[in-house]
Amino acid sequence: MEVTMALADGSRITMDAYTAPVSIDIEGRTVSIEMLALPKAKGNRTLLGTDFLEKSGIVLDLKNRRWYFSDKPHHKICFKGDLDVNSLQAAGSIIANSCHLREDEGTPLTPEQREKMSHLLEKFDSIFKPRGDPTPYAEHHINTEKHPPVSVPPYTIAPMKKELLRKEIDDLPEKDVIEECKSAYGAPVLLIPKPDGKARLCIDYRKLNEITVPDPYPLPRMDDLLQSAKHTAFMSTIDLKSGYHQINVHPADRDKTAFVCPFGTFRFRRMPFGFRNSPDTFQRLMEMFCRNLPAMAYLDDIVALSSTFDQHLLHLEIVFLKPKDYKLRANRLLVLV
Repeated sequence: MEVTMALADGSRITMDAYTAPVSIDIEGRTVSIEMLALPKAKGNRTLLGTDFLEKSGIVLDLKNRRWYFSDKPHHKICFKGDLDVNSLQAAGSIIANSCHLREDEGTPLTPEQREKMSHLLEKFDSIFKPRGDPTPYAEHHINTEKHPPVSVPPYTIAPMKKELLRKEIDDLPEKDVIEECKSAYGAPVLLIPKPDGKARLCIDYRKLNEITVPDPYPLPRMDDLLQSAKHTAFMSTIDLKSGYHQINVHPADRDKTAFVCPFGTFRFRRMPFGFRNSPDTFQRLMEMFCRNLPAMAYLDDIVALSSTFDQHLLHLEIVFLKPKDYKLRANRLLVLV
């Protein structure tokens, strides 16, 4: 049969293809779907699109690299499977992934458009400052009811990685993110290498999450964003700088965030990744922020969609006026045409 397909870059292609009913087993469920076999496809790859996600009820949490079924939002699964303690201790083999657009994707702004965009960014340069106070519109709570404190022995850290860990630990108090403490709680830490040679501090809060009462809030769906962007000529994503760290942890719950490492015991003043309800707290803030704005929230990105460039400038200006009130800071602005 001849099919016309819309590609990720918005272009369309027509080719002959074969269809076949396929049953896909995933996490104890079987999803039956009709798939296309493309003769010109490169490599032996299977691509599951939004039709599969909709039929299976799968929701993607790309920021935390997890997914879950819509009818079981608290049973979240890592993209490559949950790591056991032994594999966490051998985390040196884990590399953080990065994704790059092809050079031929998108259309550059014209010189006139670039100049107008630069003037707009200069007008609102204060929202791109590196540090600031936490937002007054959200605070993270950790409800463990009457469960006793939980603590896990620290993981072994290779001597060569201790210096990287020290740099991470020394940097966070200066940003008012962590502070030293004494706590009956304790979570182990590990370092995940990044492609640029640096490392990401990760804390294994699984024991704490097991005793934390869920505080569910619907997370955004990628297919909703794609549907909204279907007939859009201009799209900008405003990436909040360390978005979670712009939210305070409630003072009464800070001891529960304690983590142990060779340099002492610390707790979080600002909300980190890894808590059971962190995405829910953050999404509540984002939905509140985007209310009555020509923009939508997707995890820690604020997405503005417009039909024309002049309309897009107006939309961005409206969006930029609000972070000052919310005390939110942006890391960068990415404009897609």
